[in-house]
Amino acid sequence: MTTTLKAHPIWQNLSQALAQIDLNQIARQHLQDCKSEIHGYWDENDQLYETIRFKQTPTPQLISSSIGVTPNQTGNTYWLQLRYALNISLSVTVGELLLILNDSLEVIDENWFINVQSPYVVAVIDHN
Repeated sequence: MTTTLKAHPIWQNLSQALAQIDLNQIARQHLQDCKSEIHGYWDENDQLYETIRFKQTPTPQLISSSIGVTPNQTGNTYWLQLRYALNISLSVTVGELLLILNDSLEVIDENWFINVQSPYVVAVIDHN
């Protein structure tokens, strides 16, 4: 006998809960809080950049979301992972932002994937 969650009401409940939250606003607020700058960015070639700045603030667009449960001794810890494309215009994407939120919708981790070669990005290399 195979058990499946395909038609389980959990998906409807989750969809309804997420529909009540402006998920793109979470990323917009995060960009605003960090003044659209990233400090201490390592690229895929292990190059360290002191600062990454955007020539204009990108518009985040949610491209995926997932939920997670981490079991521990006092109960479960729940988190939400949101992945955004960072767009300068409809046709230009300068990277992605991955945010991990706790069950209070507070950012507990972030990962950036930035095209440092983009003409819309100012990447300052750390020479130390």
